[in-house]
Amino acid sequence: MAKTWYFLHTKPRAEKKLQAWLNGSRIWNYLPVFVNVRVVQRRTVRSEIPIFPSYILARMDQADRIQALKSNLVVMPIPIENPREVIHQLRQVVHAARRAQELKPVPLAEKTGRFVRIKSGPMTGLEGYIVTRGGKTSVVVNMDALGAAFEIDVSPELRPLETRGRITTKH
Repeated sequence: MAKTWYFLHTKPRAEKKLQAWLNGSRIWNYLPVFVNVRVVQRRTVRSEIPIFPSYILARMDQADRIQALKSNLVVMPIPIENPREVIHQLRQVVHAARRAQELKPVPLAEKTGRFVRIKSGPMTGLEGYIVTRGGKTSVVVNMDALGAAFEIDVSPELRPLETRGRITTKH
């Protein structure tokens, strides 16, 4: 039986529990997280937070899907229509989350403006739409399948008018 890619919509704050359940059932899954470091009462607290709250990516067949639903942690499995595009967008967001100092969720960006690919620096390979607000330049990376987008601040030396080759237009 063919395996299909799914986003598993989980109950609130149950992503890691579902991941443990799926790992125990030997079902392939991926939960992208970023590390949040903060100071609480003079102690440094480090926690891993899911990039997409309430969603886990999984590849499974019908039997695996039924097994995942038995966990009682899945609200709804969402089949992915175009897995190659979704995986590419997921890689972009994870790449940005690992290298950015701040990954800010924003409403899903319209596909207007300049589509760019960063050619050098810590964000090399990142693709998105360039946005300038209040003198700050950011790149917005869309995750169409989930209706999510993330804004990553780009350092001043990567501004389009100053770089000449570091950011290139794809279209």
